[in-house]
Amino acid sequence: MKKRILGIALVVSILASLLLGSAVLADDPTEVKITWDGGGGVGVTVDTGDAEAGFATFGDRIIGSYSTVDSNNNPYSYNVDNFSAYLNAYVENGYIGSSSERLTSKESMYGAPGQTSWSYVSVVDGTASMAYRTTTNYASLIDPSYGYQLSGGHNIIVDAGSYLIDRGVEASDGTNAYTLITGSGTAVLDNMTSGASATGVTLGRGGGSYTDANFSATGDGSFTLSATGDTSVVFNGMGVSSGGGTLSFVANWVNSFNIADYSVTAQ
Repeated sequence: MKKRILGIALVVSILASLLLGSAVLADDPTEVKITWDGGGGVGVTVDTGDAEAGFATFGDRIIGSYSTVDSNNNPYSYNVDNFSAYLNAYVENGYIGSSSERLTSKESMYGAPGQTSWSYVSVVDGTASMAYRTTTNYASLIDPSYGYQLSGGHNIIVDAGSYLIDRGVEASDGTNAYTLITGSGTAVLDNMTSGASATGVTLGRGGGSYTDANFSATGDGSFTLSATGDTSVVFNGMGVSSGGGTLSFVANWVNSFNIADYSVTAQ
């Protein structure tokens, strides 16, 4: 599947009144910090050898910051450094997208690398805010957002004439889970933690944090939750499971919609 929103290497693009902060590189750890406030677009890819991550945003007004840290720490002498990236962004009439891929692993213990996660939102005639944090190490890719969410403890907030939200994770063997949401009106998506290993994924749960996988909306729209696994797929909050294959849930609504726990575990 490899459903990476950014797909190809991002190229920095500065338009209109965009202000791009400088990258800060240090020997130990290595850090990249970027801020912007203006109109137009900007995108960056960071490749540390252990992870590749990046973001892109474009709109009438864009505000935000993006930072990455390569710890250069090589814990347990596995020849894999810890890595983290954090995006906090706002857009008017445009989009925000970010993704991460884990490139190296202690394969003898934790299997192959290649895990990915992504977060994307686009709006027409409206606004969107998104917070997305991702980390990688010798064992897995984890998106822990506790303490890194938007105001109110949310990960994506929209208010628009039309919008699209896509949030997901994928393991190196193709096991995956994602939400795909379209609508008109307001919407709030919470995704406290997600993660991926060589053969399994979690969406909206895990990573040493409590489950926070809520979605609510007003107006009209459609909510799709889908996951694929070799041996099991569990929609935890819905009490629905399968012994492998692809499991999907689709809801179409008018006026309002709320789901208290859309979290998924797939292997």
